[in-house]
Amino acid sequence: MAISDQVIEQIRMSSDIVSVIGDYVPDLKKAGRNWKACCPFHTEKTPSFVVNPEKGIFKCFGCGVAGDVFKFVTLIENISWIEAARKLAQKSGIVIEEDYSQKVSVSEKTKVFELLEFASKFYNKCFLESPFAKFARNYAVQRGITSQTIQKFMIGYAPKGKLLEFSKKKGYDYKVLLKSGLFTKTDSGIFEYMSDRFVFPIYDIQGRVIAFGGRTLGNSKAKYLNTPETIVYSKSSNLYGLFQALPEIKKNKSIILVEGYMDVVLSQQHGVYGAVAPLGTAFTWQQAKLINRYSENTVLLFDPDEAGRTATQRALEICAENDISVYTSSLPDDVDPDEYLLANGRENFYKLLDKNLKSAIKFMIDRVSAKYGTKTLQEKTKVVSDLLDFVAKNKNAIVQRDYIKQISQSLNLDEEVVWQEFKRKTIFKAEVVSNNIEDKKKINKISLEEQLIAILLYKDNRYLTEKLTKDFFTNTNCITVYNMLLNNNTISVSEIMSKLDEKTAKWFSDIAIEDNREEIKVSEEEFSILCKDIEIKRLRARRKNLEKEVLLMTEGKKEMDIQKIKEYKELTKEIKGSGKK
Repeated sequence: MAISDQVIEQIRMSSDIVSVIGDYVPDLKKAGRNWKACCPFHTEKTPSFVVNPEKGIFKCFGCGVAGDVFKFVTLIENISWIEAARKLAQKSGIVIEEDYSQKVSVSEKTKVFELLEFASKFYNKCFLESPFAKFARNYAVQRGITSQTIQKFMIGYAPKGKLLEFSKKKGYDYKVLLKSGLFTKTDSGIFEYMSDRFVFPIYDIQGRVIAFGGRTLGNSKAKYLNTPETIVYSKSSNLYGLFQALPEIKKNKSIILVEGYMDVVLSQQHGVYGAVAPLGTAFTWQQAKLINRYSENTVLLFDPDEAGRTATQRALEICAENDISVYTSSLPDDVDPDEYLLANGRENFYKLLDKNLKSAIKFMIDRVSAKYGTKTLQEKTKVVSDLLDFVAKNKNAIVQRDYIKQISQSLNLDEEVVWQEFKRKTIFKAEVVSNNIEDKKKINKISLEEQLIAILLYKDNRYLTEKLTKDFFTNTNCITVYNMLLNNNTISVSEIMSKLDEKTAKWFSDIAIEDNREEIKVSEEEFSILCKDIEIKRLRARRKNLEKEVLLMTEGKKEMDIQKIKEYKELTKEIKGSGKK
């Protein structure tokens, strides 16, 4: 169904963009008229994500993403625009009445969600009832998985090729089947990813099935296999088990990040409700942001082997870059969380985690010291160099100083000397960052026409719109926005942005929300001066083009054109008369 323009504007006006974004971006802080934070859509050290509450829009000057409150929710939640509107309406207490006269067809994404939900129920039913699933049920018994856990996680079994058969009977067309990620086309036909596997449905935080992971029950070389990324699934932006754990996580503000599906399933079964895991990929900054949204106490519990320690280090680096505090812990070698819990119970599990708990810097000191050794000055120099690279990833100066203190104490070095070395190492990087910022400012410098549009966006200047015509502008984007302002003098900036295509919206965000620019009410005289400057610039451009032709005419290389020569002289006179050559 469609939502009327009136209701959309009601939702927009009722949704405080700072409050909405602040729920997802904890480090959002006031900066003059705007609010700033590190961008939730890409990794950065210097905050370049700006929210303007007066205009109701956001813009990242690093990656370029921009939009209104609806756009932000669609991106951060990976949901459709209509779903974002419903979510914001519910948050504001606005009831969206169904208008069947405006009903629209079910979107492709909605059909994919329906198919994935159907597949989840189909796999679960097969696990519980199919004679072909006997081996899968035996495997569950061997691992100690209870029937309650089977239902909580909707664990299933995928009989070879059967989902394709039943999906076709349910009426799902070929295009949706391939879009779902459950199937792929091969030379020999359609391949079903989960065939003959112990299946783990993957949910988003709203409880929708978005993908599947499967453990082989046969002789497949791939022990675990995930369905690929789709229009509804991004493996870097989700965590397995988060949906099931969310009620307890919200209550306790605590998460334990483990490695795999079984670690999550059996940890939660034994009462470790905050256990979640990455999805067959290295830990990502999106997952770090997701964790930070819900948890105040996060522990990384990866395998104690070299691969596990490398994964832990990378996760710590990502968390440091995003100013997220996490700890590490470990279990005995070759012992999985479920094995330890089964043998020792939940209470002893938590006691061991506390005993082996390390801060991020303590883990890094131990890891880098073991890599190089700390007996000689040369070894210590290498250790310090690597550790200071890690320290630099964290933007908080207080944390940096504390880390340097711990490094100095662990290596028996003078703290001030280590601090000076840190400043020496980072000064060059700071200069590079500074140069990059200056380059961006040059790139983002807006034209005179764009400056004029920026002025017209301010409410106090809207009356000046009628003093121009669309013929005044040559920039097509400026013409588009000017027409919107001319047709509706009270239209909001966020509404303008919502009506633009993605490319134009990015351009518009540079005009509407330049970093650190104050909103200025201009006088009619100042407005006239700017308009005159734009007109003179246009005249100069025209004269420059004519000048080339006139020069060829005077050299006898082109036929004389009296009208063009006359126009060139008149333009020259007019520009000189303006005092701007």
